[in-house]
Amino acid sequence: MGVLVSRKEDFARDDISDEALQNVMENILNQMEEAVQQGESLTSEYVVQLSQQLDIYVLIAQIRKMRCVS
Repeated sequence: MGVLVSRKEDFARDDISDEALQNVMENILNQMEEAVQQGESLTSEYVVQLSQQLDIYVLIAQIRKMRCVS
């Protein structure tokens, strides 16, 4: 995956471009879709872990949007 965010203070860092952020989110969604197609349940540990990773990047995007609006 390559791009990791470790602390809340890092969530909206500018060194993660919008394009990289979108690519990471799409990658996670593709992994989730593939896992489900291979028979993983939505509550499996792997799918839940992917969902939690996606939540982090969605939060980054929301923080950035809020900064632009204010």
